[in-house]
This record gives sequence, C-alpha cells and structure tokens, in this order.
Amino acid sequence: MESLPPDITLDILSRLPVESVLQCRLVCKTWRTVLRLSSTFFGDMHLGRQLLQFDDNDQKYYNNHPENGGVVAAAAKKVGLGLLFSIGFSKGERLFARLYYYGDYDEIKNIDLQSYKKLPRINHHPMTKSCLDAIVGSCNGLVCFLSKPHNRNGEPVYICNPITREYINLPRFHLAYSVKDRIVSGFGYHPSTNEYKVVRIYYPFYDSPGVVHVYTLGGGSGWRYKGEITHKLCFTGVLVNGALHWLDNNEQLNIVAFDLADEEFSLLPSPPCLSGQIAFFRLQVLGGCLCVVHKVQGGEPVDIWSLKKKKNRNSISYDVKEQEYHSWSWSREFTIARGDRDRNDTYQPFALTKSNEILLWYKHCILSCYDPKTATLKKLWHDDHSLVKCQAILHMNSFVSLKAMGEKSKRRRYHEHKVV
Repeated sequence: MESLPPDITLDILSRLPVESVLQCRLVCKTWRTVLRLSSTFFGDMHLGRQLLQFDDNDQKYYNNHPENGGVVAAAAKKVGLGLLFSIGFSKGERLFARLYYYGDYDEIKNIDLQSYKKLPRINHHPMTKSCLDAIVGSCNGLVCFLSKPHNRNGEPVYICNPITREYINLPRFHLAYSVKDRIVSGFGYHPSTNEYKVVRIYYPFYDSPGVVHVYTLGGGSGWRYKGEITHKLCFTGVLVNGALHWLDNNEQLNIVAFDLADEEFSLLPSPPCLSGQIAFFRLQVLGGCLCVVHKVQGGEPVDIWSLKKKKNRNSISYDVKEQEYHSWSWSREFTIARGDRDRNDTYQPFALTKSNEILLWYKHCILSCYDPKTATLKKLWHDDHSLVKCQAILHMNSFVSLKAMGEKSKRRRYHEHKVV
C-alpha cells in the first residue's frame, strides 16, 4: 500500500475512525508523511466521512435537511456516543483544579464503576494558577474553554483540537473585573457558512445591557462588536441547528437564539414550564433536540421538555428566523422520578443514549444513567468525595485544523499517557 498515490491513500485513511488513523501514522514513514503534508485539508475530508456514517433513513433525511445540526447526533448512533469530561477536584471546600478526559459511552458503561481513572486524559493547555477553566462547547472536534478568575463567570480564551494538539489563544479583553460584572459566552458552527464562531456577551453591571462581540475562526478581524442586548442571558450558550441558545433571566423567562449565519438575536416559543414559578431551569441538547430541564425544589420529578415539529416528530431542525412557530411545539419528553431518599439531590441530564436512556450527573459528580422505562437510576462511577462540579458534553474526535482556517495556531508537545 506504500506504493499507492497519495490521494488514494488519503481517501482510504479518511474512511477510518480517528483512533485507527492515529495508529496508521505509526505504521510507516510514508503514511506519516502523507498525513502530515495533507493535514490542512485531511481534517475536513475525514470529518465529512464521519458525518455520513448513518443508515439509509438518516441519509434521506439529511439530503432533505442539509442545514440540520442534528446530523451529528445521527452519526453518533453509528459511531458511538463520544463524551468529553471536565473533572473538578476539591481541596477542603474549594475547587482548585480541573482535568479533562474523553470516553465513548459504550466503553464507559463496561468499565465496572472504575470512574474517570480508566479514561484517556486530554493533553489540555494549562491555565494560570489564579484562574480555573471550564468548557464553553465542542464543535466537530474543536473545544472552546473559558477562564474563570476567582471562580467567577469567565471569558472564552482558548480553543484546541485534542487530537491534532493544535491550539490558539483568543485575544483577551483588558477589563477591570468587578464583583458586579459577568460574561456569558457560546461556541458554535454553522454549516451554511462553514464558519466556527465564539460569542461573548459582557454585562458591566447586573441591570446594564449586554455588550456583544463575535470572533470568527480564520476571519482575520478579531473580536467584532455587534451592539448591545437587553436580555439578561445566563449560563453557556447551547448549540442547535446553527444557532446558540440561552435562557433570558428577566421577569418573563424566554429562550433567546443567536443565529450564527446572520448574527441576529431572536426569541423562541417557551414551554409551559417557564411560567414564573420558583424552579430550576436549564437548556440542554438531548438527541439533537433543544430541551429545557425543569426541576421544582423539593421531591417533585425532573421534567425534560423538547422542542419538535408537530407534523413530523422525527424532524429536529427549525429556522430560528421564523416569525411564526405554529408548526413547532414543546412536549414533555421525559420525567425523572425522585425517591424519598434523594428528593433534594441534584440531577443534571446531559446526553441521550441510543436506547433512550438519560445520562446525567447525580449529586454533581456521580455519573449515572436513568432508564425512563423502569424509572431506575444506575451509577456508572463510584462516589468520589474529592470530585466537585463535574461537567460532560458530547464530543466527536476529528482532525479539523485550526491552521487550515487561517489561524496562527500552535501545537502542544505529545505526551502519550495524556492524549486521547
């Protein structure tokens, strides 16, 4: 196979899983050289192959809805549910460090409760000692992080590809942070423009408008000012169908979407649960659909509401620029029952498995799986009292190149025991 033309070699390698391609780089000097010299475009070629690994029914749907961000969820049914874990470690009562790990759900559920220690650790760029870090989002293998000075709301500062070890540091804002200001951010991709963007919204004071800036990877313009908004957005933006979504924390709870193509804000219809009662709400993506996690204080069940089309419930793509949403409605998709013993414990859903089981954090740091059919909760990790505020998001390994987009990326050195 060493005698094959480079373009045929690349075509063959682009059809393999990421882990297999990494192994092929070690087979011979020829393959390693071909992959190195073609790294700027091999990433897009390989990503395209990954996103097409689903059955004929999904293929027909994708052909009719090429803008559908749920294609990644469809591909996950075939190639496995990839998860990126952010594990927080405590020292006394304070969070003092985070480590990052990657795992496939099919592997995690079979490691006999041995926790994160059995997973490959990501070679992540270290933050300064005065800052902690958290995940903003993951898109096609690229991961965006934010720094949190003094454990407060932080700004997006860093993007990397754990597989290629490429990374960039985003331009920082030189602001005199105070106890009254805060930053809301999001990271996403829009297939129609083939652009990755970071959105940053700065609130100098609680009642002040939010100042919006957008950074386009490879755009060459740095942070672009996009005006101000009066919505009091909270949490990290959730990416669905080429738009980032936040909850508006005003008196009337709303869902605000920011379309990454035209860079405009719009309001989405709200589910019935956003009625102003004292409760906990959180946006999430489950099974490729935008969902609202609704939890009332006390022993009430945790409800998960999903936004879907009325006529075709298999359709999960909508146009955030629509002025009328008569064809879309919210429905209560799942209910997580809570027993008497854990009526005050936390449940944080973050993913849906192929068998419609709900992956969630129980008590903030115990990875668990809830089966709606049997109303049972199964722990996938042991209870480790040294862990606090764990986080997990869907992640698909890829060879997408920051350099190919036009970014002046750097590359971290390889440490075999730390890299996925």
